[in-house]
Amino acid sequence: MRNPGWAAAALVAAALTVTACGTGSAGGAYGGGYGTSAGGTTGGSQAMPTSPSSGLATALKTETTRVGQVLASSGGLTLYYYSEDKPGSGKSVCTGACATAWPPLAAPVKAPAGVHLPGKLGVITRPNGVKQVTLNGYPLYRYADDKAPGQAAGNGIEGYWHVIKIKA
Repeated sequence: MRNPGWAAAALVAAALTVTACGTGSAGGAYGGGYGTSAGGTTGGSQAMPTSPSSGLATALKTETTRVGQVLASSGGLTLYYYSEDKPGSGKSVCTGACATAWPPLAAPVKAPAGVHLPGKLGVITRPNGVKQVTLNGYPLYRYADDKAPGQAAGNGIEGYWHVIKIKA
């Protein structure tokens, strides 16, 4: 017979492992949002199709959160960048358990109508072949614990995860 105490401890350990994706130095201030900690380049990223003729591209949105207006997925879930990713490198360092906690934003997408983004949209190809959206060279992610539009529970986690603030 299994000991339920060990199962609970294993679940807690797994949860901590999933959320502890970064180990390097913090790249931005808590809650700083995209564009306030590091200037990015678009090297290594390809331009995202933004015309309606792209067919399957879904439009991103903006949502109001406790930290202000942020960029969100077409479903309204807050999007994040990881300051340990190197902008313009064409790679994401968030893989494995990290990518489970922080699902990559899959391409194609288009900019929200009438919104000035703090950089250019692009795309990289992850090792598994999935196309991931970038903004100003930074790969974009959702946070698995954000369940509804307007939530931004991932902002500032480990000092590495940041929302993309949108100026009105």
